[in-house]
Amino acid sequence: MTTDTGAEIARDGIDLAALRARLADAPDADRLRPIGIERVVAGRDALSALPAILAELLGENEGPVALLVDATPMLRSGANLKATVQALLESERRVRPVRAGPPDGRAHADEETLAAVRAAAEGASAIVTVGSGTVADIGKAVARDLGGLPHVVVQTAASVNGFADDQSVLLRNGVKRTVASRWPDVLLLDGATLLDAPPAMNLAGLGDLVSMFTAAPDWYLAKAVGMDDSYSPTAVALGRDHGEELLELAPALAHRDAAAAVRLAEILAVSGISMGIAGRTAPSSGMEHTVSHLLEMVAERRRVETALHGAKVGVTTIVAALAWRRLRRRVAAQGLKPLFPDAGEMEERVRAAFDPLDRSGLMGEECWSDYGAKLARWHERREAVEAFAAAWDRHDAALGALLVDPARIVEAMKAAGAPVRFSELDPAVDAATARWAVANCHLMRDRFTVADLACFAGCWEEQDVDAVLAEAAGLGAGL
Repeated sequence: MTTDTGAEIARDGIDLAALRARLADAPDADRLRPIGIERVVAGRDALSALPAILAELLGENEGPVALLVDATPMLRSGANLKATVQALLESERRVRPVRAGPPDGRAHADEETLAAVRAAAEGASAIVTVGSGTVADIGKAVARDLGGLPHVVVQTAASVNGFADDQSVLLRNGVKRTVASRWPDVLLLDGATLLDAPPAMNLAGLGDLVSMFTAAPDWYLAKAVGMDDSYSPTAVALGRDHGEELLELAPALAHRDAAAAVRLAEILAVSGISMGIAGRTAPSSGMEHTVSHLLEMVAERRRVETALHGAKVGVTTIVAALAWRRLRRRVAAQGLKPLFPDAGEMEERVRAAFDPLDRSGLMGEECWSDYGAKLARWHERREAVEAFAAAWDRHDAALGALLVDPARIVEAMKAAGAPVRFSELDPAVDAATARWAVANCHLMRDRFTVADLACFAGCWEEQDVDAVLAEAAGLGAGL
């Protein structure tokens, strides 16, 4: 639907019919999941389409709509965004306000918050979520728990790619875990709302998207060594098709260009859809995300604020890109001789990394549960691993096609005004914590990344981590 084609007040931001046709014809179509989102509506005044969207979704169902928000103040054209949305909804429907999280606005997607939102939304005809990626994750999980409740997400910033998929990042025993939730039925990208978001949030969206340049190689790697057979070239291409456009879009974001903000949100939505059809976050989540998750876990334990997720991902993508470069150079010079450490040795290493952060041992136990499964699979797939090492040149060429020069990532991030150092994050991450997260990122979950291969190649020791961070400093990034 295009409400005003000339001014682009509200239009379909993504041609989902064409995208579905492309996926149906893809060589790996059999491993792709259907696109569950029905519409992505975008434009400078897309919010005005919300009543019509709900009418289309709900038909004759006149039940109340649960308006899910957190307590964070948000503006749209200088007015209270959440009050504007509530008034817009109340013009045609009964509205049940539901707040996620405490009065200070620091909503966390933990078990307690999900239970409270689930109880408050029980019996509603639909959920309209207005808020951050965390609030959207809560909305998607609750919509699933309530039997597939119709769900419209009003994206409040071009900050992350997780608005458009069917997965949520939730807290379990203090550890970030990605779990299946539910696609939103409609994602609404309102230009006036995106432009009034704090500039740092839209820059965080750029940071979240550059992860495609390291996550996709990680996913290819996991497939190549026999650790994850889910790799989909089509899902990867969905996001990577926009890689060059993304890097070229960066300078316009520095000038708070409205069209650039909407376009960034559309690319984020495509990236989210790529994760949805893959059935996992792997197209855009690799080593860089594990580092970011560890920083968030530290902040949770210390009960302090943490920088925006995408901002951290942007900084950590640079580190991951350099880890890839260092590993490839090392293997080119010395070859690849995979190591197969025993479980006792690695369990000790996992617990040494996480027990100081959580003296109860629950965090270490949660991380070892995932890492132990990954280590066992590494041993089981030894034949595939050794075949990968023997065919390194072929795989290295494929990896090179997915990777980009780390300097290009740094250049784009700087052109947009986005942080490229841990010390530039807001709030800043101290050097010791950043280094800890980089060094131990592979120990926190069952996902195989470049840090795992470096570890099993004997080149992710203290001196290797320091060398990668030194290379980052040489590009004006890193600590």
